Amino acid sequence: MQFNRTWGPLTVRVDVRAAVAGAILFFLLLNLGFWQLGRAGEKAALEARWQARSELPAVSPHVILESEGNSETDQWVDRAVRWEGRFKPQNYLLLDNRIYRGQVGYHLIALAESQGLLVPVNLGWLAGDPSRRTLPTPVLPSDLMVIEGKVYVPAGNPIVMQKPLPPQRLPAVVQTLYWDDWSKSLSALTQQAVLPYEVRIASGSPAALDAEWSLVNQSPSKHIGYAVQWFAMAAVLCVIGVARMTNLPALLKGSRGI
Repeated sequence: MQFNRTWGPLTVRVDVRAAVAGAILFFLLLNLGFWQLGRAGEKAALEARWQARSELPAVSPHVILESEGNSETDQWVDRAVRWEGRFKPQNYLLLDNRIYRGQVGYHLIALAESQGLLVPVNLGWLAGDPSRRTLPTPVLPSDLMVIEGKVYVPAGNPIVMQKPLPPQRLPAVVQTLYWDDWSKSLSALTQQAVLPYEVRIASGSPAALDAEWSLVNQSPSKHIGYAVQWFAMAAVLCVIGVARMTNLPALLKGSRGI
C-alpha cells in the first residue's frame, strides 16, 4: 500500500507497511532511551541514600530488631551497624554461584551471636572447588570481636520458578536468600532469634574475606551514555526515513547549489 502526496516542491512517497514498522522501531528506541534515563535516576538515588546513611552513627542489631514492625524496612538499608559478637563453627550458609574476578565461588554468610541474637553477616567471597565435587570448609574466628558492616537489602527478590525452602540444618548451601521468610525457620532451628536482615561486613574487618561490595552494578553516567546511544539511533532512523520517503534531501542539495 502506497501513499503519495505533493505539496509544492515537496514530494512524499510512503510504503505504509514500512512506515508503520519504522514508527514502531522509532518509539521502541525512544522508550529504551527513557528507560535508561530512569535507571540512571534510580542509581543516582541509591548513591545519594548510601552517602546520607554513611553519615549517620552506627546502630546495634538489637536496635534494629526492636524496631521491627514499627518502622519501614528502607529505614535500615545501607545503615552502618556495629556490635560485639562471636561466630560459631557450624552456623553459616554458603550462597552459591558468586563470581569474583572471573572465578565462581560462594558468599559466606555466618550467623554471629550477640546476647541471644544471631545476625547474618556476609563475610565476602570464598573460593570453591572448580570441579564442584567438594565444598569449602571455612574456619570462622571464635573469639569475641567487634563486627562492623552495613545492612544490605536487595532491590528486589530474585525471579525463580519456585521459592526455595529454608535450610533444615547448618551449615547449608543455598542459591538465594530470603531473610523475611527464613528468619523464623532459622530461629526455630538454632533456638535463637535471627535478625531478618543481612549485614555486609566492612572490608577492613579481621573476619572479612574478599569483601569488595559494589553499591551499584553500573554507574548513572553509564546509563546516561546508553540513553544517548538509543536516542542517537532513533534520530538516525528518523533521518533515514525522511530521506527515503521524501525528496527533501534533493531539495536541500538544490538550495545549497543556488
